[in-house]
Amino acid sequence: MLAIRHTVCVLLVLPLLLGGCGGDGADDGDKPRPPAGGGVILRLKVAAGESGMRWDWSGEPRALVNGVARTVGFDADGVPVVGADVSADGLYTVHFPADAYSRAKRAFVLPPAQFPVSGGSLQAAACPMYGTVRTTGDAADVTLSPLCGVVRIPLAGDAHIASVRVEDRSGGAVSGLFPFDPATPEIVRNGNSGNLPWVVLDCAGTGGGVRPAASGTEFCVAVPAGDYASGLSVRVTDCAHRSATWDIPGPCAVAAGWVKTLAPLNYAPGEDLLFAEHFDNCVWGCDYAAETGGYGVGAGSSVPSPATSAGTEAAYVAKGAGTPGSALFETSDYNSAPAASATLAVRRDYLRNRGLYDWQRLFYAAEYRGCLCGGDVGGYGNRGILMTPRMAAAGEPCCAELSFRICLERGMESDVACMAESGVLLGCEVDGMPVDVDVATGTDISQSVQGVTRTAVLLRAAKLTSGVWHQVRMSFGAVAAGSAFRFMPTVIRDVKNCFWIDDVEVRRTGRYAHAGDCVTVEPTTERAAAGEDVSRLRLRPSAVLSMANETTYTVTPGYGMTWICPSLSSDESVWTRDIAFAEKQLAANGCKVWCIHLPYGSTTAVRNRDLCAAGADRAASVAFFTRAIRAVAPLKPKNVLVHCNQTLAFGDGSSAASLALSLHELQTVADEIGAHVCVENMSYGVGADAAVLAAAVDEANALGSHRHEVRIAFDTGHANLYLTREQPGKTVVDWLRTAGARIGQLHIHGNRGWNGRINDDHLMPGYAGRLGYADAIGRAGLWGEFYHTLLAECRYRGPFTYEISTRTFGTVAGEERSDNVSAPWTIAHNYDTYLYPAFREYANRK
Repeated sequence: MLAIRHTVCVLLVLPLLLGGCGGDGADDGDKPRPPAGGGVILRLKVAAGESGMRWDWSGEPRALVNGVARTVGFDADGVPVVGADVSADGLYTVHFPADAYSRAKRAFVLPPAQFPVSGGSLQAAACPMYGTVRTTGDAADVTLSPLCGVVRIPLAGDAHIASVRVEDRSGGAVSGLFPFDPATPEIVRNGNSGNLPWVVLDCAGTGGGVRPAASGTEFCVAVPAGDYASGLSVRVTDCAHRSATWDIPGPCAVAAGWVKTLAPLNYAPGEDLLFAEHFDNCVWGCDYAAETGGYGVGAGSSVPSPATSAGTEAAYVAKGAGTPGSALFETSDYNSAPAASATLAVRRDYLRNRGLYDWQRLFYAAEYRGCLCGGDVGGYGNRGILMTPRMAAAGEPCCAELSFRICLERGMESDVACMAESGVLLGCEVDGMPVDVDVATGTDISQSVQGVTRTAVLLRAAKLTSGVWHQVRMSFGAVAAGSAFRFMPTVIRDVKNCFWIDDVEVRRTGRYAHAGDCVTVEPTTERAAAGEDVSRLRLRPSAVLSMANETTYTVTPGYGMTWICPSLSSDESVWTRDIAFAEKQLAANGCKVWCIHLPYGSTTAVRNRDLCAAGADRAASVAFFTRAIRAVAPLKPKNVLVHCNQTLAFGDGSSAASLALSLHELQTVADEIGAHVCVENMSYGVGADAAVLAAAVDEANALGSHRHEVRIAFDTGHANLYLTREQPGKTVVDWLRTAGARIGQLHIHGNRGWNGRINDDHLMPGYAGRLGYADAIGRAGLWGEFYHTLLAECRYRGPFTYEISTRTFGTVAGEERSDNVSAPWTIAHNYDTYLYPAFREYANRK
């Protein structure tokens, strides 16, 4: 775990003030709550000290008086009292709290979780106490001896604290079962296998957490008395999924009934920490992975989780090995948890208290002792799917490392798939050993788990030791505010397919080249002034994606693609539905439409989408695109894109003159919606040549007075194909210079060039590829010069728009693999690691 480590000096031990009239009772204003039953009233006192510590007796705790559990009430002065049956010998023995003491085992259970209260108090139920008194009257004072000490942690920082975890660095027990010797009286830290080396102060409440005061707030944790020779470790988490850890050097003596105050801590997680979830508030139940018992709420997995908002019941019920602390957090319909579901067995406030409310998915999940389980242990009704919240702290795309610990169920029959919901997998190691993540050779990765837009690492059950915790580190590119991470078994049901995760952290490992050293251009259709210094300019990335795909709107803005380029379906019957969907998504996600890619023609003989055709075919084409332009008006595009011709399977009557007239007529329609018509060059035929297409655009603009001019949508792959076949020696940069300031939209992609056939590959720029795929533009080293020419000579200031197709290359490990993947995150990664750096390198040379 890559946690922030600080060294803290330990201050003097202060005596513990416990008791005194009213000093350990309810807060002022609480009404008396007399005890129920019994002929004797016992006032609960605790030995006095000098520290100022107060006990909070609220929550109706119970005391065991002569073997009978009694509810603690308050008298008129606010002093805690219990009722007792008259004792024949006048002796009254009090164990507190009642639920924590086992007469059969003569031991106390120290709960793994404690809870903060106001006023510098400590919850009384967190600290076992013992006392006796003899009396023949109907009332008496019982002086209770605390069996634990208190670690007081002064904490400051700008955060809402979710938990404070205190751990014995030597691994000694801090919570669990502790034998009790009434003759001393004291409890013994015996290191029982069911015990824990840590205890958690659960501060989350219903999700709001505890915000430290400007001067700091004291958090108090009761721990067993002991020397703690190796010192303590303190980990603090906040409600925004951040954490920090401090090592307190030993020896660190904690005496029963005394306070050890630590030096003030300032909570300030490292800037590189994007996300941390240690499940510190998931403290109930056994340790299933280690096959040891524990303590928690409820008697078994069939008992629902507490109905209270925070789930703060004391953990006193014995749990057998394999028994979870709560019912499943189950959404059986794959809806994102904690959305409404008939099978969501816990309240939302309960999930907030655990730090799990904003997890994207909790499908068959359950909390165990300080970890989260994916799957229904023993039932195997379905696989568990865990998906983290989005990485809100990431901001713009960066490189990051995901680290976590994972333990597979004993006898596991399923592998566990781990992946980024949006991000580019760059590497992985398990227990320090690298995993091959090359899609051409890696047998422990898969693209079939969630489709080829994501590559998952398969943690093979055959390669991991079940019942043992393993450390996994995965590195990703293009991690942004919308990124999340998913964990799930590959087998759905009816086999052992459960796993546990803990200590999930995501840390930024590096920003992309030139981050902070560039000037981002907000897209505009206006031309820049000639002669402007372009050496540090950066166009916003964008991509051509389906109008009906939700990802087009929800994910792309997180990668700086605030201006998007959706494509309109070729099926005119779905236009109304898709445009209404897009309109809602645009409003919900704060993005805008730069260009809409209108439908294009096919190899059929129906030529109603060919603007170069003559006669009735041209008229039908203009009518079709007129309907399309008017249909997309609600989306307020800056540009609408048409092809200069169809697929050119025809040679009859196509002409540049027909194209110019068609563009003029369509621009008149586009003026109605405030958009430019951008005509895209094809790889051969009319308009493939830059000079021919430039002349047709100029003629279209000269045919009438338009409020918006017709422009060119430059497709780099189409141009490269045309040039390598028809004009060898010329490059896409030459084509671009000829088009000049007419450029209004881009389609950025690479291809192999002409090699006896048309290779309209739509490859990622710089793509090395498999089975002969390769970006000829990248091989020629032209992308830097292309970008510079676009800015300096064409004076283009719109977005840098990719148009990529996913390409497969063959079968590896029994599945079809793709290494040319079209997704917003792969495009963003290519732009920031390859193409834009190529421009900066070229600009520096100039």
